[in-house]
Amino acid sequence: MTQPDPETAPAPGASDAPPLGEAVGDKPGLIEQLHGLYADGRELIDAEISFQKARMAAAGRQVRAMAVLVFVGLVLIGCALVALVVGTMIALIPDLGAWGAMGATVLGTLVLAAIAFWLAVRRIGRVGALFASEDVPSEEPKASA
Repeated sequence: MTQPDPETAPAPGASDAPPLGEAVGDKPGLIEQLHGLYADGRELIDAEISFQKARMAAAGRQVRAMAVLVFVGLVLIGCALVALVVGTMIALIPDLGAWGAMGATVLGTLVLAAIAFWLAVRRIGRVGALFASEDVPSEEPKASA
């Protein structure tokens, strides 16, 4: 059997546990742990806020680009419709004359505009009917159990 080294061997009657002061000094206290937890949580919240700001900025750039493209598309559609009206008038000049072609084109355009407005008014009426539903609860007698 080997004998323990006298420097590392515990003294007779001493416990194997380290002294109380050393055990407490090695671990941070509850208050320090709570401060660390708060700091970590605050850092996480700040990082999440920064991430969401960056994401919203990227989405804003995309929305701006989409709005510009929609505007350009609508302008081009308007130009195409003007070209259609002018082309229709030019095509009708040999049959109806200049004034007749202009009158027929204007009348046809006004009829199409009236149909579009009539369809829009019908849809507005449908949307109004959706919100006009009775929100008042009915006063039906409750069955007693």
